[in-house]
Amino acid sequence: MKRGERLALTVTSDRDDTLHVHGYDKEAPLPAGRPTTLTLTADRTGLFAVETHASGLVLVQLAVR
Repeated sequence: MKRGERLALTVTSDRDDTLHVHGYDKEAPLPAGRPTTLTLTADRTGLFAVETHASGLVLVQLAVR
């Protein structure tokens, strides 16, 4: 992804949790069984983990250049 682009990430979890993008400090509640969409503008370059807080599951690595 290029710096300045917008990202909309939709996640559905099987348990209550929190969706978190490291480096951007963006969070969204992740209720079980319901889709959650987190949006952000990629204004920082680097590699950023997108994970769930309670389970510590890394969902994706976001690469911004």
